[in-house]
Amino acid sequence: MAYENFIVERAGAIASVYFNRPEKLNPINEAVMREMLAIAQELQEDAASRVVILTGKGRSFCAGADLSVLSSNAGPEKQRSHSDSTRLRMGKTGWRLMEEWERLDQITIAAVNGFAVGGGLSLAMACDFRIAAAGARIWIPEVRLGVPYLWGSVTRLVNLVGMGKAKELIMTCDEINAEQALAIGLVNQVVAPEQVNAAAHALAEKLLSKPPMALRRTKDFFKALGNGRQGDITYADAYLGLACLASEDMSEAVAAFKEKRPGRYRDR
Repeated sequence: MAYENFIVERAGAIASVYFNRPEKLNPINEAVMREMLAIAQELQEDAASRVVILTGKGRSFCAGADLSVLSSNAGPEKQRSHSDSTRLRMGKTGWRLMEEWERLDQITIAAVNGFAVGGGLSLAMACDFRIAAAGARIWIPEVRLGVPYLWGSVTRLVNLVGMGKAKELIMTCDEINAEQALAIGLVNQVVAPEQVNAAAHALAEKLLSKPPMALRRTKDFFKALGNGRQGDITYADAYLGLACLASEDMSEAVAAFKEKRPGRYRDR
């Protein structure tokens, strides 16, 4: 099946999925999320593929939310123009996308070939393994943009790096590089930029050399552990996000970010 924002290739038991908007650094919008859900469904029905590599064309893995779309949907007036059911459906799409990718039967590898920002990092964390290019830039700008980090991403980040470091990354919005990400356990490997794809395929081949039934059952164990999240409130993702999306402060936060100036917030 052909996609507008992705390229899907298959070679033997390996399926490669490429974000394909390199001129925009591969941002996320509603069309991208819809296509990724369709790709996940396609992969769930693909018995031949045992490993999936997710990566990006150009110099970015995924630059997170498309700011033009984010700013056009922010603010109380814009939110009031949508029905409650429409807003909830839109708010839950990202959460559902992460869940579908995390639940894939195939082993998944994120080949982080550049920027992994916000929702882009969320997608990488929904994969089983992460290989990053040396110098790759990773950060979570959501709080700076006036929203909490959504889509079940807080729990996944805590599972990978621990509570203290997760709070620091999310609340400060500080950028880290691939080497720092490796040191805190956010990625599994760091390789030279030109070696990212080769390293992902090398890991895929190592995994493919293992007995498929045992490997599949082992992934099921880890999926069960990830889903048994004590105190998890990701079911409320959409409600938490929509409350901020309808605020005056979020409109100001996005404007301040785009204009590279301090925000003038009114806590409403």
